[in-house]
Amino acid sequence: MITLTPMLVQYLTGLCCLRTTPEAVDIILGDMVLDPAAEKKRDVDITVTIAGSEGLTHAFKAYEVKRERTPLDVSTVEKLCIKLADMPSVTHRAIVSISGFSEGAKKKAAHHGVELYEFKPWTRPLQEQFPELTMQESIEEHFQFKKALLCWIEPSYALVSHSAKNGFLVQSSDRLFDSEGKQHGKFQTFGEYQHELLLRSTEILFPLEPAATVLKTFPIPFSVAEGARSMSPAWPHTHTFDVAGDAVYIDAGGDICRLDIVTINGHLQWQRSNDKPLYYILENVKNGEAFAGAIISEEIRDGHMTALVFSPHTREIGVHFVRLAEKHLNCIRNLKLKLPEEPSEREA
Repeated sequence: MITLTPMLVQYLTGLCCLRTTPEAVDIILGDMVLDPAAEKKRDVDITVTIAGSEGLTHAFKAYEVKRERTPLDVSTVEKLCIKLADMPSVTHRAIVSISGFSEGAKKKAAHHGVELYEFKPWTRPLQEQFPELTMQESIEEHFQFKKALLCWIEPSYALVSHSAKNGFLVQSSDRLFDSEGKQHGKFQTFGEYQHELLLRSTEILFPLEPAATVLKTFPIPFSVAEGARSMSPAWPHTHTFDVAGDAVYIDAGGDICRLDIVTINGHLQWQRSNDKPLYYILENVKNGEAFAGAIISEEIRDGHMTALVFSPHTREIGVHFVRLAEKHLNCIRNLKLKLPEEPSEREA
């Protein structure tokens, strides 16, 4: 089963639509579509608009995406079918699942004319479903990659609060507060905040010197002896950055004071991640035809992933670095996918 969050599964499905529907003029995640019977607009996970002649809409496709642990049952599918049927502007209706569908659910969808798609592990030889790639073996045999991660080694922290009257010491287990002295809404303890600080720091430092030169000068081997870790030499480093915007407050001797500046001291090191990417194919449940394929690399930060998306009809591969905004982590609304730019015409 895909371990991505529901919002990333929704985004991944949108990327599959983007790759396999080059004629689309609009792809929206979390669109609002009119339901005349309800006399209001209702949310649809993904809509795809295809324009016809003279700017008129030729097709308006709607996809509902479900990330559940068990196959979708009759009740769930029936509700989605009725919901989509009550939207007359929709011309093509589909449901996408990562956990499959019960036999009853398949029959119910067929009765309502709704297509079903399922994300499945991508194991079949490429030539069977993606003939344009002209490759015989599985996707995993042809496309392998590993990530190099910039990591802090044994970091220590120097904290600055402009409003603190005296020196203070903060432990990992200490609680954090907001400006009113209540529990901080995002980081409950300083230990949780430390994780965010380390991640933010390496996100800033990885393309800069000396990290970039170290990675080029000391390439990290892709394979090492069993039990060993693949890494670069470590080097001492200090990184100071402003954190006032986080609105994190600490107990400094009885006074609730805002943290303004953090300095991280320690060593930096490049390490090769042993995490394997996910290889998934989106198939039509009825006929088993491939809709799209994807290689997904999960990332540490919530709402982040890298995805390579394949269409069975072309050799082109879409490379996408997904960075969901914080407002989209729990619910995506009205997020338009950027359409690929058409190649410019050459002058005669």
